[in-house]
Amino acid sequence: MLKTKSAIGAALAGAFLLGAIVVGYSAAQPKSTAPAHKAGGSFNELQEEEIGQIIRDYLMENPEVIIEAVNAYSAEQRLAEVERSKAAAANNLPRLLDASTAYVAGKSPDKAKVAVIEMYDYHCGYCKRAAGLVRELAKDDAEVKVVFRELPILREESDYAAEMALAAKEQGKFLDFHFALLEASGVLTKDRVHSIAEKHGLNVEKMIASIEDGAIPNMIETNYQMAQELGVDGTPAFIIASLNGDYIDVVAGFDPNMIQAKIDEAKQAAS
Repeated sequence: MLKTKSAIGAALAGAFLLGAIVVGYSAAQPKSTAPAHKAGGSFNELQEEEIGQIIRDYLMENPEVIIEAVNAYSAEQRLAEVERSKAAAANNLPRLLDASTAYVAGKSPDKAKVAVIEMYDYHCGYCKRAAGLVRELAKDDAEVKVVFRELPILREESDYAAEMALAAKEQGKFLDFHFALLEASGVLTKDRVHSIAEKHGLNVEKMIASIEDGAIPNMIETNYQMAQELGVDGTPAFIIASLNGDYIDVVAGFDPNMIQAKIDEAKQAAS
């Protein structure tokens, strides 16, 4: 909301400035035989009033100019945000790929040419919808490895589910537990998380002890920091990169066609 208000305000200011330069200059000239500028190079008070009235009249008669200015400004800002996000992703790529702070899966991860880093929340509906595609990538595509990064931002309960998922990694059962959490509906209370863990043969007491050691919460804090730098404020978010460093992009939300298109582009860049 704040970004939108700022964008509109800046765009309106730009529209008025443009009107002052273009409309004011061209339309004001015939209305006065006085010099357009004082010796100091600025408009006098009368000229300023005339220009202001011209701008107001013009914008009242042509309100679409303001809409066009807002749209142009918004598009420019979106493009700038995309470029900033991609630059931040490139700067953070070694940390994003770090297997010591995330779980890495793939048909042949050591030989993969492309990485798909997913940031997710276990209470996120779109993350649940994305689970099928992510599972297929991790299982079937030898050129892709998937890096799973917890980003619990939707509910207080998401924090514990994320911590327990990373604890499951230490027992070698991350993937099964991860997808089981995503398949679960409703709120993932501690009791529900423990029940799901036990169903998948996990030692809950050891998981809790792993969390209490402090390393796992620190891993999640690292994810928060990287998400902030990338401008990621929702889940899921996908960072898609060729491992030779020639391609990187960030996809916010779940758009399977776009994700696949970006993966294809990354593969091409890696070849």
